Amino acid sequence: MPQGPKTIASRALFVACTILLLLLVLIGRLFQIQIIQGRNYSQRAANQRMLYLPLDFSRGQFYDSNMIPLTGRQRVDSLVVFPAIIEDKEEAAARIAGLTGMVYKDALKGLEEAVAPYKLVLRSTLEGVPEVHTKGIMVVKDIERYDSTSKARHLIGYIDESDQVGRAGLERLYENYLSGDMGVTVVAMVDGSKRLIPGLGYKLVNGGKSDKSYGIQLTIDYHIQKIVEEVVDEYGIEGAVVVLDVDSGEVLAMTSRPDYVQGNVEEYLDGQKGELLNKAFQQYNLGSIFKTVVAAAVLEDDLVNPFETINCPGYIQVGELLINCSSLDAGGHGDLNIYQAYAKSCNTFFIEMGQRVGGERIIQMARAFGLGSITGLNPLEEQAGILPSGNKIHKSDVCNISIGQGDILVTPLQVAVMTNIIANNGIYKKPCVVKGLIDHSGGRTVLTTAEKPERVVSPFVAMEIRKMMEMAVDEGTGGMAALPVLGGSAGKTGSAQTGQKIDGQDVVHAWFTGFTPKLYPKYVITVMAENGRSGGSVAAPIFKDIAQRILELGER
Repeated sequence: MPQGPKTIASRALFVACTILLLLLVLIGRLFQIQIIQGRNYSQRAANQRMLYLPLDFSRGQFYDSNMIPLTGRQRVDSLVVFPAIIEDKEEAAARIAGLTGMVYKDALKGLEEAVAPYKLVLRSTLEGVPEVHTKGIMVVKDIERYDSTSKARHLIGYIDESDQVGRAGLERLYENYLSGDMGVTVVAMVDGSKRLIPGLGYKLVNGGKSDKSYGIQLTIDYHIQKIVEEVVDEYGIEGAVVVLDVDSGEVLAMTSRPDYVQGNVEEYLDGQKGELLNKAFQQYNLGSIFKTVVAAAVLEDDLVNPFETINCPGYIQVGELLINCSSLDAGGHGDLNIYQAYAKSCNTFFIEMGQRVGGERIIQMARAFGLGSITGLNPLEEQAGILPSGNKIHKSDVCNISIGQGDILVTPLQVAVMTNIIANNGIYKKPCVVKGLIDHSGGRTVLTTAEKPERVVSPFVAMEIRKMMEMAVDEGTGGMAALPVLGGSAGKTGSAQTGQKIDGQDVVHAWFTGFTPKLYPKYVITVMAENGRSGGSVAAPIFKDIAQRILELGER
């Protein structure tokens, strides 16, 4: 049947509209690609022709409270290696070995296994900056982020050298602030086969248009941190030390041992001694320092007259349970009031106090002191600790709780915070370690607002416990922490049984926590020595040496 003129015209119009619509879609797509997303595609195409390696200039540095650098303290010449460009790996490995002091076999292995560009430190015995003509290798000016004198290594943490990303410590926690676009980067221009493009070669380029990287100013005092690390290394202990500023709650020093080298983390991945752990954040058995919590509970609830005496025959019988006292004398401590019992760490007295106040109230007070929860200093690494609950805070278990034994685990940082509450007359001040962000012009931005101090115990209770801590040093178990000059000290010892054994001997952690000067406290110092056996003879002397050197530093 023949088609009429109107039908033919309608079909022609439909085809024309369809073609026009397709042309409009095509034009729109081209507009999107070339105009709207053109810069993005251009950048992606360029990135395929570039091999990047950020230098340590690229990352924000850490500073102490006085803006003394804690990272990036040394300018160095670095050897930058682009494995994908290197054609003769054996020749390049020989050159790398000669420039860095590496073993040839290790240098060759590194080249063969590496995918991304990487950096190496030049051999220190080289005179001047060497000229390198090997394709894929160049020497650049850089900053050595970590060196042999680096302080607060466990607190700061470390980065992955391959991608410059924080993997532990504050490096990891504040990765988004430390990394940015404004740093210096080595770029190699290559073709699709990863061959260096003649005439373009290598370039040192600055970062992008936005200023996103920041340095971080810590509350750490470089000089106090240095003192703490020197003393700990002199005594050769494994464990942790925390120093707090009493007035502010700021962390002035934090160290953990055994130590590690931040640039050679792979050597410690299978470490049996926890070299990569910040032990100030790890939970440990506490022992007699927990008697501070029991003393606070009975005094706060007015369940003991400070001058009431209880006789210690060297043991205490609770039902069918017989518990020996800490006294080495067969006759025990004799008659003691709460001050004397605390100073001599009498188990008999505090088990009696625990029976009076009850397990639930003791645990409630422990939580008020901050035990059993993280402080928030580094939520990625802090352990919360363990406090008894349920049936374990009733009946005979209260005996163990009262003297800090049983299911009680705390961190050295938590103990320092608890001690600071006593030194601050019962006021809790949240610990902090970051003062603020430092931009490229040197301006500082505070990250968080200070929290309002909270009262944990009454001024009366805090002052009574301060007296007990003074007696513990002056005439009790903490005598080796005494400072006859420089304002004196106060504190509490702890020798915490763990239930573990090494070579047939019980593992006992040594603790001492206290403050100095004793009348107007400025510093809280907490010492924990793993398997140190005795808080009085091992941890207390470390406290004394640290406190004395810090106070002498302030008098210069």
